[in-house]
Amino acid sequence: MSSNSLLFSINNEGKVYALSTSGSCWREFMYLGLEFKTLSAVPHFLWAVGGDRQIYLHVHGLEIPIRVKEESYENERWLPLEGFTGRLLPTDRYHFSSQDGTKDRSIDCIRLPSMAWQWEGDWQLELTLDGQPLDHDGWSYAVDFPAQFGTVKQWKSCVRRRKWIRYRKFSAMNSWCAIAPLHKDPTQEPFIDVSIGGNQIPYATAGTLAVWAITAHGRVMYRSGVSTTSPEGLKWINVSIPPNCDIKQISIGPTGLVWALLWTGRAIIRKGITKDCPTGESWLEVKSPSETKLSVISVGYNAVWAVSTDTRVWFRKGIDGNTAGTSEASSMGSGWLEINGNMVHISVGINDQVFAIGESNKNIYWRSGITPAELTGKRWRMVQANMQLSRTSSSASIISSASNPKHHSLSLLNENTPELKSTMHLRNSWEESHSAPIENTLPIKPSKEIRPKKNTNVENIDLTGKSYETTLKNPRAWSPVRSVGSVVGMEAQPDSDSSVFDVDSGMYFDEEVSQTAWGTCDTSWSYVEAGACCVDAMQVPHWFTDSQNAHNTDITAKWRFHILESLKNRNNQDVDLSNYGLAIEEKGWTRSCEARLVSSHNSSEDCILSLYWHASENTGTLSVFQPDGTIQFIINLGEVTSITTSSEPGCPRITLCVPNHTKDLIKIQYISELEQEEWLCVLVDITSQINNLSGRPSNNSVWTVTHTGDILTWDPLPAKLNAEKNGSYTKEFQVFGKDIVAGCMTTLHNNFPPGSILKITGNLFDEIDRFHINLQGPEVKKQRHKIETEVTDVPLHFNVRFDDGCVVCNTKKSGHWGTEERHPLPLSPGQEFSMKIICNDSGFIIIVNDQNYCSYKHRLSPESITSVLVQGSLKLFTMEYSSTSAIIGPDEMIWRMMGGYLRKVESCQNGIVWGISYDHRAWVYTGGWGGGILKGIGGNEGINAMTDTQTYCVYENQRWNPLSGYTSTGLPTDRYMWSDITGKHKRTREHTKLLNRHWHWISEWMIDYGTPGGVDSDGWQYATDFPAPYHGKKLFTDCVRRRRWYRKAQIITEGPWIRAGSTGLLDISLWANGDEVSVWAVTIGGDAIYRTGVTTTTPSGLHWEHVNSPQSLMAISVYDNIIWSVGRKGELYYRDGVTTENPGGSRWKLIEAPKCNFAFVPKTVVGAKSVSLTRGAAWVVLTNGMIAVRTEISEDKQEGKQWKYLTDSETTWKHVSCAGHEVWAVAGDGALRRRRGAAPGLPLGTAWQPLPLGALVHATARACTSH
Repeated sequence: MSSNSLLFSINNEGKVYALSTSGSCWREFMYLGLEFKTLSAVPHFLWAVGGDRQIYLHVHGLEIPIRVKEESYENERWLPLEGFTGRLLPTDRYHFSSQDGTKDRSIDCIRLPSMAWQWEGDWQLELTLDGQPLDHDGWSYAVDFPAQFGTVKQWKSCVRRRKWIRYRKFSAMNSWCAIAPLHKDPTQEPFIDVSIGGNQIPYATAGTLAVWAITAHGRVMYRSGVSTTSPEGLKWINVSIPPNCDIKQISIGPTGLVWALLWTGRAIIRKGITKDCPTGESWLEVKSPSETKLSVISVGYNAVWAVSTDTRVWFRKGIDGNTAGTSEASSMGSGWLEINGNMVHISVGINDQVFAIGESNKNIYWRSGITPAELTGKRWRMVQANMQLSRTSSSASIISSASNPKHHSLSLLNENTPELKSTMHLRNSWEESHSAPIENTLPIKPSKEIRPKKNTNVENIDLTGKSYETTLKNPRAWSPVRSVGSVVGMEAQPDSDSSVFDVDSGMYFDEEVSQTAWGTCDTSWSYVEAGACCVDAMQVPHWFTDSQNAHNTDITAKWRFHILESLKNRNNQDVDLSNYGLAIEEKGWTRSCEARLVSSHNSSEDCILSLYWHASENTGTLSVFQPDGTIQFIINLGEVTSITTSSEPGCPRITLCVPNHTKDLIKIQYISELEQEEWLCVLVDITSQINNLSGRPSNNSVWTVTHTGDILTWDPLPAKLNAEKNGSYTKEFQVFGKDIVAGCMTTLHNNFPPGSILKITGNLFDEIDRFHINLQGPEVKKQRHKIETEVTDVPLHFNVRFDDGCVVCNTKKSGHWGTEERHPLPLSPGQEFSMKIICNDSGFIIIVNDQNYCSYKHRLSPESITSVLVQGSLKLFTMEYSSTSAIIGPDEMIWRMMGGYLRKVESCQNGIVWGISYDHRAWVYTGGWGGGILKGIGGNEGINAMTDTQTYCVYENQRWNPLSGYTSTGLPTDRYMWSDITGKHKRTREHTKLLNRHWHWISEWMIDYGTPGGVDSDGWQYATDFPAPYHGKKLFTDCVRRRRWYRKAQIITEGPWIRAGSTGLLDISLWANGDEVSVWAVTIGGDAIYRTGVTTTTPSGLHWEHVNSPQSLMAISVYDNIIWSVGRKGELYYRDGVTTENPGGSRWKLIEAPKCNFAFVPKTVVGAKSVSLTRGAAWVVLTNGMIAVRTEISEDKQEGKQWKYLTDSETTWKHVSCAGHEVWAVAGDGALRRRRGAAPGLPLGTAWQPLPLGALVHATARACTSH
């Protein structure tokens, strides 16, 4: 269920109510004197016909305000005597113009579209161009119009321009907004019906909406320009209708399909409604069911429902919303099917769920059992929800105003309300929009003191001039263009006051409202509207009482009670259990199946799997046999570090990572999906039990997401608890029997910071000349006659030289040795010895045979030490490594699958975790474990239903030849004619299969008209050849073309996640300061927002606050009140003025762009892709896949001082996450890496440590602090 899903209705008194799918009570819109006749809704937008027969708009439930950026380009030309001037040539563009120069965009002429809008600040200059900073005047230069503009003025720059921007905001949120009538006298042509839909018209631009209306004269009107960013639209357009057709009702579906109902009971359909022709081409007639006339009609996505005058319910077969605009058969259907029940009104919801009003009791019913495969459903269930009783309601006279101070204060607002009178000079055409907010008809949360009433008169308002630009101090006092019969005088407060629409729950609930304000009184409903209601057939709302809706009368039969009573009496018998043993299985159990073992080259061979598990001993093994029974290998399940899914269409697989057994991943393919899911669940359960992992992971866990959407966590806490000893952590390495003569190198997983100790015991050979111990840095690749690796940094070289009779201590820095420090020999050949090397802040202390031997001051940071090398003629007994933090090697990290399906996750230090799905919805971790394919593994606590949507794309490629034009016949060296984006892999629409049974298609294959680079009217992009840059307009030299087809699929699963708001997000970042958490995010539209009220007790927070952003953003990161963001063109910003008192800050400031300075690469500016802030540094992934680090970031200098670049790896990266000295990154191939050696004096660290895990798309270490 959608958290913002609402069912609207009108009772017999004309009052509007709303019922949330996440609630159980009807909430009344505050009644202020205006009744409503009809409603029509899509999510967040409600259109209605009032009792005065005029149209009203209500925008509600949006977490982010509707903001529109107005742009104007100021153009100037250089003249010999005057220099740059706004006096242009006659053939030039306007002085102030659009970007292409074809439209006049004089700033003085750009006004607010209606009184429902307000300006946010004044006009300001945009000071960046494609991510590069401009001068303080914002000018960019070019040779002439319309050449390419640049940031630098050159001698040949003859023209220049700068961009002025200004934002306007829709201020009539959560209040009724009057739409301008058709004529100056509203009574001349009143409206009788209105319908909104079209939010899923195939191929249409995102945010498109369609509004149709019917006037009392029988005219059909279409509202042009309606969208989610222009909710009131531009003007009414008359749509012609056939002669002798008097229309009384109209309905538009999500895909734009329009059905209209005539007074004669017949229906007509608008043919040819597409994204390019939103008003359609012509009308088609549909006959009514035999021997009856239709009275109400409602259009859904793939369904049309109707009610006839004899209260019978009808379903129209054969409707297909996707092709309704191009196919008459899909829009008309094939015939009427009668559905049981007697109803007087009906409405179809978002996913074709149906609501109706019963004939006899006037109650609202829901049609249960409707699925995409069975659109007619099974039975009617009555909606039973408590009512919010209003003092204005005829059924609410029992409520005492004394016992309900809130309702008492609201009633005062309706008393002695002065009427606003105005003498408006309306010079403009009444076809233009002059919509304005009117009184708030929602339950307003009162202040502690009742405000004094004000008498406000608005006179002589000129709606044609600059009066629109005046920013009123009190926007609630605006007087709309009123129509006859409306009530004026309430000082509405649409933006600041709480209302019936809460952004999360869908409804507002005030604790001050006493319980007596709710009741179960019978209400007669006259109208129901489900266009904004999304009911999940698998998880129905809490609106139904099964006992009152049940049709099975046997539930109360006497024989049932008799059986139940007998069972109860049987349980009361006393049984002596003293002679019985405990019901515990003391033996293990096995499970076997046939499968296939998939190699790294994707070849497979048959095998037999046998799983053994002994619960009491907490041990288990997985044996793999060849088909003839020969053992192939056995895996100890305690050594398995991760289990993930790696399925491909038709190939259900799981992947095991067992680094102690093999460095390669073990892929197993099962016969069926059910068998794969059962084995996956069992293996995850057993490995979790062996490693004592259950429930919620600790606050410092690392979270990752695989390419298949699985969420994995590594919890360092169990390893810390097991290894801690007197405040330090010790790890003993297995060195006995290793060849020390050739050299034995051991990785030190925590480097060697102050507080670290290395203890070695062994025996020298009788014949020995030298041996040495190196505490060294990482290996670096060197290009000589061939690529070799060399250790260039050795902070401590301890060399015992028996041939020279001394011990030499030295440091190797950047490949060069320093000055030697010599000491006398402490050992003799053939002697057993023990040695301890202790690191402190100043240097190393070396103890030989329990005696202080020498000390050695640091010449290089000990944080750069990644390994120890022992080489010489000796034998080692033990090697022990101690550190102040837990020593956990990559092979010891146990990754646990948590459940759910997401694209990315972000965590913080106090355990709050947020996630973003592929369809950009935000989710918050509930603390549970399991769900979906891990059903039942960790209980049902915190497990919720989850859905996600992914888009499959294929490219159709064609080549031009002189005889037949563009065809699918290419050259032998060409790419596949149906391929992926690279052209290297064959992809066809027919052979594109879903991953598993949890996915289902939710659309057909469609042409993508939003492909980057632009397309023509048929969706084609052109280029000179494959794979040259593509453009949308065909040129003479273009020999190839392509177009992108897409199809959407949805997964239905479960997981320990819950929805957080309804705003679509691109990126999110969290930072904890005690119990309070800063949550910043970037919306799909590129706006920056932050979440209020996020704490450990309320991890979902309260609501989003919008932050003005002059540029569109795509990534963000927060660290201790420092916020960095990445613009859509790769530029970097930081938020100035962020404090505890002002969490939103004041403005964005541009940061110096990083420049590539690698060998053989000229210094060029490279844009950023993502950013992660940590203490004193910002790690940035660049668009070319490299990583740059901005150092010396502080509270006083939040932009940092200089860029540094990682040059020790040729790997490209797609994501990085850091906190403290922990830096984790995901490489371009999906491999996970951990940066070692990062320290205050060494912000870049020393080397990447590979971690054995499958392919990932995201990782977050924001909660993992090693110090």
